Amino acid sequence: MNFKKIFLLTSLLAFTSISYAECTYPKKKFDIPSGKKATEAEMVETMGKIKTFQEDIAEYRVCLDEELAKVSEDVESYDEIKLMQVQKYNASVEDETKLAEEWSEAVRAFKSK
Repeated sequence: MNFKKIFLLTSLLAFTSISYAECTYPKKKFDIPSGKKATEAEMVETMGKIKTFQEDIAEYRVCLDEELAKVSEDVESYDEIKLMQVQKYNASVEDETKLAEEWSEAVRAFKSK
């Protein structure tokens, strides 16, 4: 009986730590300008913001990995927790890929002026 209580408490603590995750998805606080209309200064400024966002999103992914590493694989809900973390990770990669595509399009348009 004592073992069940300890296991339940451990499971709840692990799930609670995931539920109240310290990993916060970074907010993209900028728009990519139209390459055909943007000035060089606007493009350079945006490039800096993109680099900062990429650094922030990389930190977010490290946080997700570290958070998952804290959860014991023996926890009953480990597979669900891992799936949720993998989905968050993959969504961040998709968002970054989309941002890179938008930026590349803007740069091509800027260079073609």
